[in-house]
Amino acid sequence: MTQAIFEILDKASKLNKKEQVDFLRKNDSPSLRTILTYGLDPTIEWLLPTGDPPFQPANEFESHGALYGQMRKLYLFVRGGNDNLNKIKREALFIQLLESVHPEDAKVLLAIKDKKLPYDIPIKNINEALGLNFPDKKKTVSKKT
Repeated sequence: MTQAIFEILDKASKLNKKEQVDFLRKNDSPSLRTILTYGLDPTIEWLLPTGDPPFQPANEFESHGALYGQMRKLYLFVRGGNDNLNKIKREALFIQLLESVHPEDAKVLLAIKDKKLPYDIPIKNINEALGLNFPDKKKTVSKKT
């Protein structure tokens, strides 16, 4: 079974720096890069309100890995993606997205929408592992407990 995005990030967060970099490199994928970009790139502006909307979490077993298939819809929720989509429709589509993915991946989506990543992975490790260049404000993106 393919690892869900949240599983990759959770496992990486429990490793030391060298292991984190190696693990992220090993698990690099367009989907992982997309999630990290939408969450860490300061030029991407989400067109959704901050905070969590009300939604019914999906069944964990049936929705495992579903985020990979939903990745193509993320453009709908950011400036420049589909700016003609009205606010109510955009928010309804986001709730549908949250309800279609694993509950832990839904938490990841909610966090990246608010420009956070809920795992203890320094941005410099992400940059090093994946050859990215997100601004590192000496902050670690850390899991909320």
